[in-house]
Amino acid sequence: MTLTVISGIAAFALYTLASLIVFSQFRGQSQPSRQSILIPGSLALLAHVVSLWGTMVTPNGLHLGLFAVASTVGATCVLAVLASCLLRPFEWINAIAYPFAALTIPCMLLDTPGDSVQPLAHGLGTHVLFSILAYSVLAIAAAQAVMVRIQDHQLKEGHIRGIMRLFPPVQVMETMLFEAIWVGEILLTIAIATGFFYLDNLFAQHLVHKTVLTLIAWVVFAILLAGRHLRGWRGRTAIRFTLSGFGVLLVGFFGSQLVLEFILHRN
Repeated sequence: MTLTVISGIAAFALYTLASLIVFSQFRGQSQPSRQSILIPGSLALLAHVVSLWGTMVTPNGLHLGLFAVASTVGATCVLAVLASCLLRPFEWINAIAYPFAALTIPCMLLDTPGDSVQPLAHGLGTHVLFSILAYSVLAIAAAQAVMVRIQDHQLKEGHIRGIMRLFPPVQVMETMLFEAIWVGEILLTIAIATGFFYLDNLFAQHLVHKTVLTLIAWVVFAILLAGRHLRGWRGRTAIRFTLSGFGVLLVGFFGSQLVLEFILHRN
């Protein structure tokens, strides 16, 4: 087996172990141990990066197939969560980030580059980097929005149940949500700008759907941030906008890429 495969298997095993630790700790009544959650996740991320490098970097350019990019987003989500845990109580998101990253690895290893290899010329690498960072941070924001919705619902019922007892207060959760949206919107803005600057035609036939949907998602998040600043939007309004914007973004890349690669057999 190659180093890419070995490191991928190791990453999958470590993510699985880390996920089991997260779930077992959240079943308890006390605050989870940061070290026991973050250390195996960090080791898994290192192995994941090695496997991603071997998969995506080819002599002819960068492999940008659906599963390779999904796995990169998974790894970036884990990295963002691990970094955020140094400043905020984000450990709970590992219960989503670790399993997602683990599930992308077998798909990535079984995928073949085919025609999805793109030469890293004309700033394509910069555009791809900021696009992946934006997708990852906004995915974290979407997960945060779901948890805020559950927490808010339980508060209105007058009873906090399960792992929600270990979460920060809903006001802190909402603050963390908007912090993630701000960062994601900035990264998305840079991704769109570099796309227009470096790529020949973002409205070419095979890119127009991605471009239009990405711009729509940017507008949705911009309206939400403006509403938060001007009118104090929060709660269900913030959750609806967050999930709607991320849903459009998700369809914009992954949905269209799925159609192109597996139905139309194009890239």
